[in-house]
Amino acid sequence: MISRMASFHNYRSVANDMNRQQVKVQENQEQLASGKRLLTAGDDPVSSIYIQNFDQQNTQIEQSIKSITLARNRLNNEETAITEVENLLDEAKRKSMMMVNGSLSGDDRIAHKQDMQGLFDSFMNQVNSQDESGNFIFAGTQYSKQPFFRDNNGNVSYVGDSYQRMAKVAPAVDVPLNDAGDKLFMEVANPYGDYQPDYDLESGSLLLLSQARNSNDADQSAYRIEFSTSSAGTAYELFQNGTKVSSASFDPKVGIQWGTLQVDLEGEIKDGDIIDLSRQDTVNVFDAFKRSIDLSDSDVSDASATAELHQAAAELSEGFKHINRARSEIGTRLQTLDRQEDMHQDFKIVMSQARGTLEDLDYATAVIELNENMMALQASQQAFAKTKDLNLFNYI
Repeated sequence: MISRMASFHNYRSVANDMNRQQVKVQENQEQLASGKRLLTAGDDPVSSIYIQNFDQQNTQIEQSIKSITLARNRLNNEETAITEVENLLDEAKRKSMMMVNGSLSGDDRIAHKQDMQGLFDSFMNQVNSQDESGNFIFAGTQYSKQPFFRDNNGNVSYVGDSYQRMAKVAPAVDVPLNDAGDKLFMEVANPYGDYQPDYDLESGSLLLLSQARNSNDADQSAYRIEFSTSSAGTAYELFQNGTKVSSASFDPKVGIQWGTLQVDLEGEIKDGDIIDLSRQDTVNVFDAFKRSIDLSDSDVSDASATAELHQAAAELSEGFKHINRARSEIGTRLQTLDRQEDMHQDFKIVMSQARGTLEDLDYATAVIELNENMMALQASQQAFAKTKDLNLFNYI
C-alpha cells in the first residue's frame, strides 16, 4: 500500500512539473509573438499598475489633442471672418474720407453711398457668419442663434450674450474659442476719448473735435460749447446740463479746461458754431456705418454733415484697430494651442519610453529563457516517461 502511494506521488509530481514547464514555454512563445514582457497583471502587479496609469494619462492626452484640433478649427474660422471684417471696415473708412472731399460731384457721392450700402450688407453677412457646424461665430455662448439683426431703418441689435466658449486643452489650461459680437463691434473705444460730439456748425466751418477727456468718471453731465467770433478773436461759453459754467477766450493750444474736463479742438471756427458733448466711452461700428450712409449724399456745403462724416470715419478707423487687436489675440490663442499640443506630444513620447521599460520584451533574454524552459520541458518529459514505465513486473 505504501509502495503504491509513493509511486503515484512520484507520478503526479513529475506530471505537474512537466505541465509547469509547458506553461512556461507557452508564455515565452506568447511573449515573443507579442513583443510584450507583461501579458497579464499577474506577471508583474506593480508594473501593471504603472501601465494602467500610463494608459489613463494617454487617454486624457488624446482627448486634449482632440480638443486642441477642434479649438484650432474654430479659431481659424473666426480669424477668417475677422480678416474679412477688417477689410470691409478699412474700405468703409476710406470711402467715408473720400466723401468728406468737397470736390466730389453729386453723382459721385450717390455712387459712394451705394458702395457704402454694399459694404454694410457684406459686413452684416460677416458678423452673422457660421462655422462648418452651423454655429454662429460671434454669438457668444448662444451659438445656435443669429446674433445680429438690422431693422428697416438700418439700426442693428445684438441678441447673443457677452460670454466666450472655452476649450479645455490641458488639465489647467482653457482657451477661448470665440469672441462675443457685442464686445467686438459694439464696444469699440471712443476715438474722441470720453465724449461723443454732436455738431451744429455754420457754413464754411472746419471745426472738429480732437479729444474730450474727463478724469471724473462720476461726471455724466452733458456739455455744450458755443463759439462767437469778433475782431478781438474767438470766445466760447461752456454749458453743463444747460447751465453756463464758464466763458473765456479760446486758445487752440490750451483748448477748453473746466474742472476735470479737457476739450481739444482743431480747424477753423465760425461765429455761432456749437458742439454738444455727451458722455460715451465706447462707440458702435454699426452706427458708424449707418451714419456714413445717411450722410454720404449730403450737401458739401453742410459743415455739420462734413464734421459728422469725419466722426464716422474716425469711428470706423477705431473699429478697424479694435478688430485688429482681436485678431492678434486669436493668433496668441493659436500659438497657445500649438505649444500645448507640442507639450502633449512630448509627454506621450516620455510616457511611451517609460512604459516600454516596464512592458516591452528583451528579445535576447526571452530567447535564452525559452531555450532553457524547452530544455527543462524535455527533461520533464523524459522523467515522466521513466516514471510512467515504473512497474514491479519489470523486476520479476
